[in-house]
Amino acid sequence: MNIEHANTLSQQVTIATLTLAAAALLAVPAACRAAAIYVSETGHYTVDEFTASGVGSVFAGAGYFAPPFYEPFGMAFDSVGNLFVADGYSNTIKKITPSGVVSMFASTGLSSPTGLAFDSVGNLYAANWGNNTIAQFAPDGVGSIFATMGLSCPWGLAFDKADNLFVANGVGSTIEKFTPNGGSSLFANSGLSSPFGLAFDNAGNLFVANAVSDTIEEFTPGGVGSVFANIGLNEPGGLAFDGAGNLYVASQADGKIVEFTPGGVGSTFASGLNQPTFLTIAPEPSTYALFSIGIMAILASRGRKVITVIRDSSLLPNKSRGRVKTPGQPLG
Repeated sequence: MNIEHANTLSQQVTIATLTLAAAALLAVPAACRAAAIYVSETGHYTVDEFTASGVGSVFAGAGYFAPPFYEPFGMAFDSVGNLFVADGYSNTIKKITPSGVVSMFASTGLSSPTGLAFDSVGNLYAANWGNNTIAQFAPDGVGSIFATMGLSCPWGLAFDKADNLFVANGVGSTIEKFTPNGGSSLFANSGLSSPFGLAFDNAGNLFVANAVSDTIEEFTPGGVGSVFANIGLNEPGGLAFDGAGNLYVASQADGKIVEFTPGGVGSTFASGLNQPTFLTIAPEPSTYALFSIGIMAILASRGRKVITVIRDSSLLPNKSRGRVKTPGQPLG
């Protein structure tokens, strides 16, 4: 066997091994994969990270009214694991790499930004609480105004599977729906009391945190609402679902994160926080592993003239008393 043939065979074996590894990762049910939960601890000026078992630590931030965060609110992950954080007091959006490096993503077109959400093509949307608009940012940070109508102190944002954007109006207690081209309509105006956080389950039902009535409302895709939870909450804010369908709620006034099973049974996931405001769940570890495997496969076959990469996009994550204080003012 000559050296060239041996090298080619070695590359083929490497690629085959990596492919099998990727397949093995995909075979693990999403509900069994550990996912980190991130919380904007507004009263502590940090973004905290919790393991699936509830062990918490500071992921980014230096504490009381110190850079890089002065009032962290809404958060959202992009498709490669960078975490974006709205900073209400400084009117900015910060970007945090998976290793925790913080940088400025946007500093214009923002007015006390609160909720954040990504659409399916990687554009970031920000709710501007201060001027009743929704800003849109391309992946390179170029911003524009997406919506100006039907908004009144917007808080949480969430996209459905059709890329319709839903917005919680803290004043007026409504949920507004925006189509991808910006057309707006009223989605819900009953069963709401200063709605704050929004989150969709896998079935397309929209869950809403009612900050004043201390409840979680569930809406079918058709807009029919019912109470999902009404105990164990004190000024609920941000919402997030894990891969098993459990709902996590930031209970702002008592410094807790409350976990609800799909059946509505609640328990305390974490406590002792200083005004936890918004939540988000990290993309599944298997997604990162697949990215790494793809890179290794490319490196293994770098001697070839043509490299064909097939990516399944379904593997990528798509990723007033509504508050203790008024956005845009430092905590005292």
